[in-house]
Amino acid sequence: MALETDYLILGGTGLIGSALCRHLERRRAAFRAVNSATYAEAAGAAARVVVNCNGNTFRYRAHQDPVWDFDKSVASVARSLQDIRAELYVYLSTVDVYSNRQNPAQNHEDAVIDPAQLDVYGFHKWVAERLVERFASRWAILRLGTVVGPGLRKGPIFDLMRGEPLHMSLDSELTLIDTATIADTLDAVTASRPDREIFNVTGIGGVRLGDLAGLLPVPPRLAPGAEAVTYRYDVSAAKVSSLRPMPASAQVARRFLDAAAIADRSGEGVSCRAGETAR
Repeated sequence: MALETDYLILGGTGLIGSALCRHLERRRAAFRAVNSATYAEAAGAAARVVVNCNGNTFRYRAHQDPVWDFDKSVASVARSLQDIRAELYVYLSTVDVYSNRQNPAQNHEDAVIDPAQLDVYGFHKWVAERLVERFASRWAILRLGTVVGPGLRKGPIFDLMRGEPLHMSLDSELTLIDTATIADTLDAVTASRPDREIFNVTGIGGVRLGDLAGLLPVPPRLAPGAEAVTYRYDVSAAKVSSLRPMPASAQVARRFLDAAAIADRSGEGVSCRAGETAR
């Protein structure tokens, strides 16, 4: 295989993809960022590591329009496996593929998953994982918790910070991971030379939304019916912790909120241009 670059980042202008680009640029690694506007140009490319950060991250849209979500989260993965060659294909999935997301003894990487118990969002991510397992010659799947980081523009933490209506109760407990830790963990995973491996990449334990709301100057707002929707996450991170220490979800949250407050005051922001090849 004639390699064009070391890393090819699918979804390279999104929340996670942009963070990976910044990380690789600091490392002076050769990479190429690809998004929907530049994907056609990338077809036929080859890379040592392809990282797929693409796909739908809106749970509510998956439920509203399962066909749309299938195209974004399943068909797009199938296309990339056909169009782009990789020595190692890394797929960024979600901990929502687990039938039980509250008990670490039942959501470790070897846990049996009953796809019939998954919602549309989790089921489509689970299907995409099976495509990666079937068609990538060498792969790693990273199952992420709720992601925060510079450029966050959606999700429950963003809603809390901006006073937007929450679509879940304040009693919900989420497992969080920040984009910088994802980038560092990608380094650790690739250095371990994985071959058909799954890793949960998320913070230790959960953090309650009501507790985070108490740290913010903006009072929380709930969308109609949100009080009846409570999520509880506590996901095993034991396997990935053997490669690198993982932070507690509460630590991730506080660190992000502090950094976001500083960034808001300074107006700083960093982006990665799609289609750019860096060396």
